[in-house]
Amino acid sequence: MEYSPGLRGVVAGETSISTVGKEGTSLRYRGHDATDLTKEKTYEEVASLIISDSLNGDKFKSAFSKFYNLACSNDWLQEAIKNLKERGFHPMDVLRTIVSGSEELESDTQIESAARINATVCYIIASYHEGETNELSDDYLVASSLMPNGSDTEMLEALDDMLILYAEHGFNASTFATRVTASTRADLTGAIVSGIATLKGELHGGANERAVELVDSFTSIEEAEDGINELLKQKKKIMGFGHGVYKVQDPRSPIVKDWVTKLAKTESSKNRFEIAKKIDDIMDEKKNLFPNVDFYGGLLLAELGFHVSLFTPIFVAGRSVGWAAHYFEQREQDVLIRPAAKYTGK
Repeated sequence: MEYSPGLRGVVAGETSISTVGKEGTSLRYRGHDATDLTKEKTYEEVASLIISDSLNGDKFKSAFSKFYNLACSNDWLQEAIKNLKERGFHPMDVLRTIVSGSEELESDTQIESAARINATVCYIIASYHEGETNELSDDYLVASSLMPNGSDTEMLEALDDMLILYAEHGFNASTFATRVTASTRADLTGAIVSGIATLKGELHGGANERAVELVDSFTSIEEAEDGINELLKQKKKIMGFGHGVYKVQDPRSPIVKDWVTKLAKTESSKNRFEIAKKIDDIMDEKKNLFPNVDFYGGLLLAELGFHVSLFTPIFVAGRSVGWAAHYFEQREQDVLIRPAAKYTGK
């Protein structure tokens, strides 16, 4: 039996939800180009597309609003979040713990089930803001639930695009973990918790945190140039570059980079962006590697006012609908995922 480390190149299942890296660059959600969707649609419409193959986001919006408002008045939820924060839990651990304890209703439709998880995740993230977050925008519903009341429309649009680009990405590690759990006929909540736990790893969702920390470790372009060259000399991995599937370019990265260009208005923000571009240039010249969505994604989330510890939770906010769609698809296929292993012992 042929062995492929990390299952690279192995076809582990069938899906009609997305295609990733076709011709080395593209990302499509049920046949729709994801980058075009950021120009024409909102996250709620894209969430509906991914889950139910319909771009009408009304049902998702209605369900999200219902569950987000319920979260705002849920004393148990608020007390649990408070206790976990006081104990010093990382926001990803808070998400994992609270989502695992959320109620799964047998009567929920697929849209409602996905919106319930999504609303819970967004409420937890919003709880880290000092300002109120209970006024939801009809134009950018989910994005506004993550931002303080009265946030600028341009910032909401930028975050909406980020959520769309995070929404789905084929059989990546966290999605595959979700499908493995789903294949045992476990419930949606348990499968989503598998995804959250997997996404915390720095080689997956945590890469955006590491990328912005790298950029912030330099104070000037010159310092960045010397520092990156030294790291490359030491054969250190530079987070936020290259991709396991895309071979030419990550199609999500230019959209995120454009938003950073628009939103970087202070001198410190502009300096950070120039440092990032210098690192980008060096990685292209020395390693022929392109930036993936995580590299400029971390800078965008920083410009939107999020603390670095919330970057991966925001990834969860975007990706949870993709996980849910894969859960439903795996349950319909009803095939237990049980690969073989190559024995290396005596």
